[in-house]
Amino acid sequence: MMLFNCSEMISLFFMGLLQRFNLLRNQKPLGIKMLAAILLCSSAITLLATGTQLWLDYRYELSAIDERIEQIEKSSLKSLSNSLWEISPEQIQVQLDGLHQLPDVKYLEISSQYGDFYQAGTKPDSGPIVLRQYDLSHRAANNETYQVGTLNLIISLEEVYQRLGDKVLVILATQGIKTFLVSIFILTIFSRLITQHLGTMAEYAKRLKLDHLDRPLRLKRKTPGREDELSQVVNAMNSMRESMLKDMQKREAAEQALENLNADLEQRVIRRTKELEERNNQLQETLLKLQRTQEQLVESEKLAALGGLVAGVAHEINTPIGIGYTAASFLTDQAEERHKQNPDDPLAATALESSQMIKQNLERANQLISAFKLVSVDQSSEQRRRFDLVEYLNEILTSLSPRMRGCQPEINIEGPQHLILDSYPGSFYQIFNNLIINSLLHGFDNQPGGVITITLSESDDTLLIDYRDNGQGVPKGWSRKLFEPFVTTKRNQGCSGLGMHITYNLVSQLLNGHISCLETDQGAHFRLSVPLKQ
Repeated sequence: MMLFNCSEMISLFFMGLLQRFNLLRNQKPLGIKMLAAILLCSSAITLLATGTQLWLDYRYELSAIDERIEQIEKSSLKSLSNSLWEISPEQIQVQLDGLHQLPDVKYLEISSQYGDFYQAGTKPDSGPIVLRQYDLSHRAANNETYQVGTLNLIISLEEVYQRLGDKVLVILATQGIKTFLVSIFILTIFSRLITQHLGTMAEYAKRLKLDHLDRPLRLKRKTPGREDELSQVVNAMNSMRESMLKDMQKREAAEQALENLNADLEQRVIRRTKELEERNNQLQETLLKLQRTQEQLVESEKLAALGGLVAGVAHEINTPIGIGYTAASFLTDQAEERHKQNPDDPLAATALESSQMIKQNLERANQLISAFKLVSVDQSSEQRRRFDLVEYLNEILTSLSPRMRGCQPEINIEGPQHLILDSYPGSFYQIFNNLIINSLLHGFDNQPGGVITITLSESDDTLLIDYRDNGQGVPKGWSRKLFEPFVTTKRNQGCSGLGMHITYNLVSQLLNGHISCLETDQGAHFRLSVPLKQ
């Protein structure tokens, strides 16, 4: 019952000490930090001193062992050799037992040349040891030396380590108690002289407000004979309070003057801003008109010349294509008649097959020329008309099929089956022509296996066109740069770098839309937004 009460009292004591420590840590963290610093530094010094003392004691113990070994070498080896020479077992065992009584000597053994064996002590199985082996020899009267045996000496260091360990415990215990008591004493003095006054100054600083600067700071302590650091801090804070009072009065006067000045400046700024906005709007309108006029002049001249050239070339090509188609039709009729008369004639079969192939390719060429003439007329005139964008895209792809013959990309058009627009089809031809050619040259590098996806959708009176390919993609940092004129990565292959710039101008200027290059994990992605009502 008494033991239970004592353990309960000790538990309550430590719980109360822990609660008080937590209270001090929250209320006076600076003191706790100082106590921790003192304990840490003192503990480090204690460990260093203890380590130094242990090292010195260890060196002393080793030197003592060396002295004992040297004593054995000087005084006992010769007597043991004589005893072995005289073959005196009793004397040898007495000498070994005497050496075994020396401190830290655990085991000795002698083996003679004649097979005799003597030992003293117990041979240690483990632990730190010092092993010495000596050859025992006897010098006869005729000065000849005879080997009589071997001495093995084992000295254990376990007791040395045990003594050093006991010293460590004693030193650490005494130094730890002393360090803790000194730290508590220093902490108490520091708290009474400094910490409590710092708390008072902290509370004063918390309550200090700009509208309550008339109360000075005073510490609850005796007035020191000489001004110390705390007095200097108190005087500095009071001086700062008085300076703040004076500065507030000056600031109020300056604020009033500044308010009057700001009111006047604000009126001036409003007038000047309004004038600048009006002039800026006029300049922007003038600049836009100049840019549009310049672009329209350049594009009109260029497209007019291109339209005339394409119309002439298409007309000239139509004539030989028509003649060739007529000749191929005649050849087909003659070959069919000859084949009916002579079914086994290989020449008739070959002529029939060749004429049919000629007719098919001439029909396809006729389709290409028709689509190209329609696109060329729209491109050169830039006339606004109603057209089906999906059908027009198919015509554009048909006109570009010879250019895509080497690469043969897979082109998918997603969206509605019909999309009627009242716009400029020639501009759409140039836009998609530049995008597709750009994919062939830069994305697919004129290699097969490419995929192009064109997605059409409507959103809030706006036509959205997403153009994607799975090619090499746009170089990093070129999302906006590629719309600038003369920007290309294949100038050495004949590219001028104007295709995407022309596309950007057509979308933004003529169609009043916007085109941007979006980041994607693979290939290139362009998004066009064009108002449905021009």
